[in-house]
Amino acid sequence: MSIDYIVVGAGSAGCVMANRLSEDGADVVLLEAGPKDVNPFIHIPAGVRTLLYNKSINWMYSSEPEPGSGGRRIHWPRGKVLGGSSSINGMQYVRGNSTDYDGWAQRGCKGWSYDEILPFFQKSEDFLEGGDSAYRGRGGPLKVEEARTILPLTDLFVEAAQQAGFPLTADYNGAQQEGVGYSQMTRMGRRRASTAQTFLAEAKGRPNLKIETDAMAAKLLFEGKKCVGVSFRQGGQMRELRADREVVVCGGAINSPHLLQVSGIGPGAHLQSLGIETLHDLPGVGGNLSDHYVVRIAHRVKNAVSMNQQARFPRVVPEVIRWVLRGDGALTFGATSAMMFTRSREGLSSPDLQLLFAPVSFEPNRKNVLERKPGMAVAICPARPESRGTIMAGSADPFEPPVIRPNYLSAESDLHVLKAGIEQTRKVFAAPALANYTEGEVRPGTPMDTIDEVREYAQSQGTTIYHPVGTCKMGEDPMAVVDSRLRVHGIEGLRVIDASVMPTVTTGNTNAPTIMIAEKGAMMIREDAAA
Repeated sequence: MSIDYIVVGAGSAGCVMANRLSEDGADVVLLEAGPKDVNPFIHIPAGVRTLLYNKSINWMYSSEPEPGSGGRRIHWPRGKVLGGSSSINGMQYVRGNSTDYDGWAQRGCKGWSYDEILPFFQKSEDFLEGGDSAYRGRGGPLKVEEARTILPLTDLFVEAAQQAGFPLTADYNGAQQEGVGYSQMTRMGRRRASTAQTFLAEAKGRPNLKIETDAMAAKLLFEGKKCVGVSFRQGGQMRELRADREVVVCGGAINSPHLLQVSGIGPGAHLQSLGIETLHDLPGVGGNLSDHYVVRIAHRVKNAVSMNQQARFPRVVPEVIRWVLRGDGALTFGATSAMMFTRSREGLSSPDLQLLFAPVSFEPNRKNVLERKPGMAVAICPARPESRGTIMAGSADPFEPPVIRPNYLSAESDLHVLKAGIEQTRKVFAAPALANYTEGEVRPGTPMDTIDEVREYAQSQGTTIYHPVGTCKMGEDPMAVVDSRLRVHGIEGLRVIDASVMPTVTTGNTNAPTIMIAEKGAMMIREDAAA
C-alpha cells in the first residue's frame, strides 16, 4: 500500500497517533520495536510488579552512576511492546496542573496554554465516574476509573492528611489539583487500559492501518533535509519504508532523541565524535532531560491489612477469585491508591510536591520484593524539579542503547523541596487517624533535619518513578528541537510527538499528558495536510 504517514513507536503517543491519523482514511504504518501485548500480566493491574524487569517487553534501560544517585545505576524501565510504557506503568491518570501548560505557553509554545489543551484531555477520555463536565470527558477511547477496591489503610491516610491540615480534593484532574484525594487509573474494569487496548484496539480493523511489531527503527531516511522514510530491523532483516506525507517519531523521551541523533540530527560535535555524519546541527536534541526522583517514608503497620499480606498465599487466593468473578479486589490495584499535591513553601502559585501513598512496603535494596511484615509508604516527589540531564547516543550503532545521565539533585532547590515533603509526610503519619495502625517509621527512621541528611538519604535510597521528559523540547529558543506544531526545526516532513517534547515535566504522572500531546499533535497534522 502507499503510505501517507509512518509512526515510529506504538506507545502512549504512537497508538493515539495511529488511531487519529487513520480514522479519516489516511494510510498509516505503525512501527513497534517490541511484540504484541499478549503477556497476561500486562492486563492484570496488580501484575505491574512482574513487568518492570521483564526483558521480553521492557527496554531495561539504566542511568549512569552519578553523584545524585550515590554512584548507583537507576533502573529505567520503558515499555517495548504494543502500548509502550502504558502497558507496564502503574496506571495512574494525572493530568498535571493548569500552571504547567500556561508556563509552556509563556515560554513560547503557542497554542499550549491550559485552556487550549483541556479539550484534548476531554476528547481522549471516558471518565466512568462522571465528574465535572467542564473538565472531564465522556465517550473517548481511554477508560479512566477510580479505585474499585480500597483498603482501610488508604481511607485512614486520606483522613489523616485532612487532620494534618491538607484539604480534600474530590477530583485532582478537575477544578482543584491541590489537596489529598483517591487515585484515578487507566483501567477497564478488571483490566489495564493501555493505549494499545483502547486507542489502537479501536483502529485495528481499518484496512488503511498496518501495524508492524518486532520492528526496531534504525535510522530516518532523508532527501536533503526532508525526511522521507524509516529504516528498521525486523526478523533479523533490514527493511525500509517511505512516507508520502510525514514521519512521526513517537519513541518517548529516550528513544526519540536517540533515533534523531543516530540519523544525523543533534549536537554536531557530539555526533561527529561518534562518527555520525551531521545532517542538521540541532544542539537541543537529547538535552533538557527532566525526571521525577523520589524518596520513600515507610511505616510498619499494626491492626490492619496491607498489600504485603494480600499479595501472598493464602490471602491471594480469594483475591484471584474476586478478580475473575467480580472484577475487583487486590488484583485491580495500581501503583498507588491516594495522593497529595502540596506546596513546599509559602508564596508558590501552585503545588510543587506530589506525595503518593500505597498500603504496601518493599524490602530495601531488593528488586520489587514486598516485605513479609505489613507496611505502608509514601513516595515523596518534587513535582517540578530544576535538575536537568541528558540522553546521548554512545555509539553510531542504532541498536546500542543511549547513555542516560539524569543529573539528579544537581539543583540544590530539589533537595529543599524533598525536605519539605518529608516533613509534611511525617506530619500526616503522626495524625490521630493513623495512630493506632502504625508501629512507627522504619525508613529512613532517622532525623532529616538538615539538607545534608536529606541529600545522603536521597543519594543512597532515591529512585525514579519513571517520568522522563523534555529531550526534544518544544519551543522557539536555540535549544528547542520542535516548534509549537511539533515539527523538527530545520527538517521537513518530520515531527516528534511524545513526552520528549514537554519543555518541563508536569506536576504529576506523565502518561495522561503524553496522550493529550498526541491528540493535539494528530489534529495539527491533519490540519496542515488539509491546508
